[in-house]
Amino acid sequence: MSDPRIEDKRLRILTFWWMLELFSPQSVPAPTRKATRPSDRQVIQWEPGEPLPWDKLAPPEPVDGRPRVWRHTVYLGVYKLEATYESLGRVFGEDPDAYEKRPDGESACAGLLIDQNGRLIADSAVLSSALWAIGRTHDPGLEDPRWMDGFDKAAAAFAEVVDAYEGERRDASGDEQPPPYDAESLTRLLKIAHIVARIDSYADLASDLVRIDSVAVFARRAEESSDTDFLNSFFLDDLATVGSQVAQGNVGASLAAYLTGDDSLATDDRIDVVARADVVDAGVAIDRLPKGRWPAKPEHSLALSQQFAVNQALNDLAPTVGLMGVNGPPGTGKTTMLRDILAGNVVERARRLAVLATPEDAFTNVTHRWTDGDGYPRIVRQIRPELIGFEMVVASTNNVAVENVTTEIPARKAIADPWREKADYFAGIATEVLREVTTDDSASASVPLAWGLVAARLGRKRNRSAFHSAFWFDEKEPKTKTRSDGVPRMQTRLTRWRDGDDAHKTWAQARDDFTKAEQRVDALIRQRLQAQGRRQCLAQLAEAEGALAAIIYQTREHLPQLQQDLARQVPSERQAATGRTQAAANHDRHLAAKPGVLETIFTLGSAVRDWRAHLKLLARELREAEEQRSCC
Repeated sequence: MSDPRIEDKRLRILTFWWMLELFSPQSVPAPTRKATRPSDRQVIQWEPGEPLPWDKLAPPEPVDGRPRVWRHTVYLGVYKLEATYESLGRVFGEDPDAYEKRPDGESACAGLLIDQNGRLIADSAVLSSALWAIGRTHDPGLEDPRWMDGFDKAAAAFAEVVDAYEGERRDASGDEQPPPYDAESLTRLLKIAHIVARIDSYADLASDLVRIDSVAVFARRAEESSDTDFLNSFFLDDLATVGSQVAQGNVGASLAAYLTGDDSLATDDRIDVVARADVVDAGVAIDRLPKGRWPAKPEHSLALSQQFAVNQALNDLAPTVGLMGVNGPPGTGKTTMLRDILAGNVVERARRLAVLATPEDAFTNVTHRWTDGDGYPRIVRQIRPELIGFEMVVASTNNVAVENVTTEIPARKAIADPWREKADYFAGIATEVLREVTTDDSASASVPLAWGLVAARLGRKRNRSAFHSAFWFDEKEPKTKTRSDGVPRMQTRLTRWRDGDDAHKTWAQARDDFTKAEQRVDALIRQRLQAQGRRQCLAQLAEAEGALAAIIYQTREHLPQLQQDLARQVPSERQAATGRTQAAANHDRHLAAKPGVLETIFTLGSAVRDWRAHLKLLARELREAEEQRSCC
């Protein structure tokens, strides 16, 4: 049975994180200086009486023949982030031991998207969670245990009020669409945002400043609303969802471990890899090396700690469930490790596919059927469980960083010279996907050529749709004058292969090629295992050599004394040897002088008795001489 105290603590931790994210808005961009302003973007601090960007900006220049238009992000009620800290300090009190620097920058009470004609883009209105939460600290106040609840309802209410205001403006104009926004209507929206956030009575937070970020985008994307919150924390909805599941006791192994404090965890199996070099050495042993690595320069292998982390992820974490943390400050090679994990996953999945006699064997007899949102029937057979679990999702608070990773990995320049020119895993389609989903619409945008269809931006609905189109469907009309786009997309390729119009490698050929490559890798691993064994023996021999060297050193230290002792013992040894020689001669002479039969008869046996008595004496003297010699 689970411990209720631990579950309650997990929920409180999640609630604390959610509260932190509630008060963590995204910064709005700073105004750009006219002298250094790019031709495809401007950020201005707008004031009533000044012309609005959609009224004065000239149409942007096309890129590669594709027309572009302006899209404007309007930030209403821009305020300094420091003001939120001051307000929270008045409510919660100041911590005298806290030395954290207050954040610079600014955020806004609300934001929305305006198209090139000055009209609101549907479903784009966003309310600030931070200002709403600060308003809640005053009303209903901290005495209400549910003061943090309800932002989702407030955000929905703001969107409804904006829609209602749009309807009023449309009705007043008598047209099918409301008129373009002007100074009066923007000011009205600003007041609406302050009222919904309940901060209209706080002068330091209810700012009248309006900032407008105008960006040139391709015309076909102009009416797309952002499906991510560009003003608040990315994690609010996710944390709320996780919190509701934790409250119900639905906690997976990974999340449970992450939310459990160190005092409640069994720490006996924890190992300090800094102090235990032997553990790291064992972790990077040849038998733990993945069979696939990123096609980088052969001489540029991973660093020791990087290879350790990759091996841990692929060998220990992958077969089970859990979390693994890797400390990766900027510039320490996180993308490099990510590439090798990707390569390891691809090869391991290929190993499992290579045992199948036909591609159909990858699926079970379970069939899933449904109708999609467009009314088309869908039929998909379930894939075998041993072939799944190799999927990778890269998530970050920094969208630009993730987009860079998903652009760099399939780029041809990301692989080294030995493979750069010949590597081709649907390279043409991959290049078109990069072109389609790129978010940089500037004239200087340069989409790299791709070598493989191994990564894509799928976080936003817009990117998912763009990927689907670029991956699956041929382009009917080239979008640029410089691109004929003769690249057949996946639907066309599969059809041509099925109909025999295009030659393609058979499943048996692909399996054979992979098997040969794996056998080559296995041979190289065996060689390295032997080298590893010799290296381990070398270490043992080096240790034995050290012990023998110590013995030799000690012997040399004692040698002078031993030589002196030997010099003193030589006369004694010689004397003992002489005594032994003399005793042996006496013994042998007496032994040879044994009385004969006649002498024994004539002396009535006394001669033999005397002889034997003297022989015993001589034998005793011989033994004593020998013992004395051995002691020397």
